[in-house]
Amino acid sequence: MSRATNWLSTVSSVAAALVGMATLLTVYIAALQLSSQNRVYRLGLSWRSLGLWKSKVAKSALRLAFLVRKQWKPSIIFPPGFPKASNSDVEESDHVQAKASWVNFMQALALSPDNGALYEMQDAPELVNGIVPMQWTGKDLVGICSILGFQSHESKPSFTSPMPLPMQWSGPLGWMQFRSNSNGCVAEFRRKMHMFNQISENMHRYWQSYDMPHESYFLRSRLWNSINGFCLPDDGTLYLGGADKHERPQEAEDEPDLSQAQLLQHLTSSDLSEQDIMRTLFGKKENRPKALRREVERNGLAQAKRPPEKDMAKFLDAMLRNTMDSLNKIQVLRPCPGLLSVSVQGELAYSRGLRIEKCKEYDRKYTEPEDVDTLKHPHKLGNLYMDEGILALMKEALLLLKPDGFYFSPTCALYHDVWQAYKHIEEQSNKLMQIFPDSCNLQPPQNETCLYYAMNLCNELQKTRKTARAVFSVDDMRLLAKASCALKPIISSQQNDHGNDLVWAMLSCPELSSDLRKLLEATNLSEFLAAKAKSENGILDCTSLPGMDHAVNEKAGKYNILLVRDGEFTGTQILAALSDVFVTYFWIEKKWVTDVVAYNHTIPQSVTMC
Repeated sequence: MSRATNWLSTVSSVAAALVGMATLLTVYIAALQLSSQNRVYRLGLSWRSLGLWKSKVAKSALRLAFLVRKQWKPSIIFPPGFPKASNSDVEESDHVQAKASWVNFMQALALSPDNGALYEMQDAPELVNGIVPMQWTGKDLVGICSILGFQSHESKPSFTSPMPLPMQWSGPLGWMQFRSNSNGCVAEFRRKMHMFNQISENMHRYWQSYDMPHESYFLRSRLWNSINGFCLPDDGTLYLGGADKHERPQEAEDEPDLSQAQLLQHLTSSDLSEQDIMRTLFGKKENRPKALRREVERNGLAQAKRPPEKDMAKFLDAMLRNTMDSLNKIQVLRPCPGLLSVSVQGELAYSRGLRIEKCKEYDRKYTEPEDVDTLKHPHKLGNLYMDEGILALMKEALLLLKPDGFYFSPTCALYHDVWQAYKHIEEQSNKLMQIFPDSCNLQPPQNETCLYYAMNLCNELQKTRKTARAVFSVDDMRLLAKASCALKPIISSQQNDHGNDLVWAMLSCPELSSDLRKLLEATNLSEFLAAKAKSENGILDCTSLPGMDHAVNEKAGKYNILLVRDGEFTGTQILAALSDVFVTYFWIEKKWVTDVVAYNHTIPQSVTMC
């Protein structure tokens, strides 16, 4: 009995020892795992991974609507990285990129841990790829990427189809890569190689002392540009929607009710073409008398069948031009209140925290040139026809559209509308090797040094456009913003605070900018700067400018320009306005058309950026 008891005691002791050893081994293994996890977690929170963000708790929530409400003034830069150690003081070339890509992304937005009032920080989540991640709301990440000029590699991004994973977007700063894993949708930002400045060092050295413009509307402007809208003063917006495919009730009788006296006055006082006269008298083609239609068609066919042999080449060229012109429909802009509330852009604006109650909404009708009702829509910018009401809105919108320190990032449709206003500027640029003549390279008086450098900047940008591949860096974009901002006080002086009307005159009257450039080629610059032009009753009188008495065009220096207020402008103001228009054009011309906003409704609600 004693032996059995001893044996059981021995077995129990051995079993207890084995259990104890197993417990110790389990605890030891768990301790090793915890130690390893803590070590990885510490690495994820290290300076090497997070840089200046190490002092913050790792999970961030950056809400776009909150930035809009706080009137955040973006200062987008190329992410420079951070010193190799937290206490090091090294040159920029020794800076390294954070392992956490969201840190580099925040650097590009010029956001730092000191800007904590613009976002919320929460408890750290589980590590992703050894990195403490940042959590984004999907629509906020889409909004930020759209104003940074990101583009999708899909042929037709959709508002309705699910966002495919994996997915890659590209932009001037780098790439945004999306993929799925156990954490859901994971995004990673990879910056591009550092791009060297293409604008000369001399220009960068001069403009370095000027402040970057930080207008409060810049963020709203970028957000609206990426969803087809223009920013207006006082928190307003101009939205130009697409074509309305349904016939509108008012189109059933689209001719204005004019008395015979009013009709006669219009026909005799306006310089109308044959097609305009027929349009005014009879309306659309289908409303014209059948006999008149048959006569016009018969004359047209007769002329087409019997072209003179010696003019055959010209005739064929004319036929080709007419065919091409028929493909370029005229666009008539028409008020359409309520349009934004039923379009996807309305939802996009709401998700971005933008106000739509002060939005001026317009749709467009595509039509033939001869079918444009010039009584209702007598004004135009390029191929955009409109009434005086929207012309005034376009003036306000275009005067606010200025370089802001980063690439212009519009939708394709909005860029086309902007190009209609700048088309004649591009046509001049296509024909020139330099914008301003060599006589303008002479150093002007000390108080006009800024204007001198602005004109030479235009010539340098033009030379780059004509002889090289223009790939301007982010620093170059910031220089354009400084130059345009520096010209503002010259354009609008204390004596004449509405000099911006000169910028509008350059855009709305194609002949003006062309004539002024020709005038500068045969004029002493000092005399031109001191001369004056006068605006009165919608006519800009430039006959007092030196050399204008030679009549650079048949108008002899007088230009009909609507919405230019009465006043007197100096040659310095005129030249500054012309320089600003070309600087702005070069910024617009290097646009990054964005389309990633189409994923606003299909991107996952939560995106983890590691």
